[in-house]
Amino acid sequence: MATEAESAAGAARGEDSGACVAYVMKVFPRLSETFVLNEIRAVERLGTRVVVCSLHRPPEELRHGVLSELTSPVHYIEDCEPPSDEDVLAALQGLQRRFGWTREERKKFLPRKYVRLALSLRSLLDASGVEHVHAHFASRAGHVSAIAAALSGVPYSITAHAKDIYHDDVDREVLAWKLRSARFVVTVSDYNLRHLRRLLGPQDGARVRRVYNGVDLSRFDAVPFDRARPGRILGVGRLVEKKGFAVLVDACRILRDRGVAFSCEIIGGGAEEAGLRKQIESARLGSRVVLTGAVETEQVAERMALASVLALPCVEGRDGNVDALPTVLLEAMARARPVVSTRLSGIPEIVDEGVTGLLVEPGDAATLADALQSVLEDRARAVQMGLFGRERAERLFDLDRNACEVGRFFRENDERRGGQ
Repeated sequence: MATEAESAAGAARGEDSGACVAYVMKVFPRLSETFVLNEIRAVERLGTRVVVCSLHRPPEELRHGVLSELTSPVHYIEDCEPPSDEDVLAALQGLQRRFGWTREERKKFLPRKYVRLALSLRSLLDASGVEHVHAHFASRAGHVSAIAAALSGVPYSITAHAKDIYHDDVDREVLAWKLRSARFVVTVSDYNLRHLRRLLGPQDGARVRRVYNGVDLSRFDAVPFDRARPGRILGVGRLVEKKGFAVLVDACRILRDRGVAFSCEIIGGGAEEAGLRKQIESARLGSRVVLTGAVETEQVAERMALASVLALPCVEGRDGNVDALPTVLLEAMARARPVVSTRLSGIPEIVDEGVTGLLVEPGDAATLADALQSVLEDRARAVQMGLFGRERAERLFDLDRNACEVGRFFRENDERRGGQ
C-alpha cells in the first residue's frame, strides 16, 4: 500500500486524472473481500485518484499478496482525532432539523457512534480534496458515508452486496433512506437489483444499477485440465452458514458410501469451523475431507488449478443472509474449472446451468452428491464445462471491463457537478 507521501508524489508526476474518490469500508483490507480490493486497483488503473478510508483497523490476519499493488493511501478513521461532544451534538441537531426527524427518528437514523465517525471522515474528505464518496456495503460504511455526505455536501454512492440488504437485522426504512440519498447505487446482481427496486419504488429504483463483481483474468488464467487431480473437489469461502459447507460435507459422506473416488479440500476460516470438524469426524471423513484454513488469493488460484470441480452449495442463513454473487465461482470459471452450486440469489446469473456447471436446490445433499459425481465421472464433460466457463468469465466478469462501468458512474457524477 502506498504511503500518503508516495501518493502525493504520483500526483506530482501527473499520474492522477478526474475526480478524487474516497472508497469507504467498515474494515479494509479483509481477506474475504477481495472484490473490494480488486475494484479499487482497477479504478486506479483507469486514472481515478482514490483515497481508501477504513472506519476501523483490520484484525491481524493473513493478507493477500496483491494488496502490495494498491497505490492509494489508506486512512483509518477511528484513529483520527475524535470530534468534541459539542460538535457531535451540533451535527445531530442540525441534521435532525434538515430532515425533519423526530427525536426518536434521530436516534434511528443518526446513531451517535456513526455521527462521530462521520465527522472524522468529513475532516479527512476536506483535507484530501475528495469530490465523491463511494461506500462498499450499505450497512455501517454506507450509513457513515451518508451522514458524512450530508455534513460536507460531497455526493456519495453505495455498492450493495448481500448481508447489508438481506440480513434480518436490516432496517428497511433506514436502508431506503441511505439509498435514496445516494447519487447512485451499484449492486452486484440482477437478483439484488430487483430486490432494491421493489424497496425503493419505480422512481427512486432507477438510481440502482447492476455491475457484476469482476475477476482478474490475468491472475486467474485458464489452466489445462490435465493439471487437475482426479476426484479433487474444492470448496472456498468463509466457514459460515450461508456458504453451505455442512451440506457439502454431507454430500461427501454420500459419495463415500457410494464408493466414489474423491478427495475434498475446504479453504477458509470462520465461526462454523468447529461444527464442521465435528461433522467430518462423526462421518469418519477425516481421510477424505480436509479443512485447510484461510490462504492468500494466490494460493487459492493454485488450488483451483489442481481441482476437478469447485463446489459452493450456498443456502439462505437462518438470519436471512444469502450470498449475492460469490466471487469464488467467477474465479473457478476463469481457471476453466466446472462449478457446482445452488439455485439461489444471483448464482444462476453466474452459472449457465448444464453448460459451465450444475446447480441444485439449496440444502439438498443427495442431489449435490449426484451433481458432483456426474462431473467427477465424466472428464470430457468437465473439460468442456471448464472451457465454456472461461469464455463466460471473459464475457461477463472481466474485472477491468466491469470496473470501467463504475468509473463511468464516477465520471458522470463529476460532469454533473461541473455543470451545476
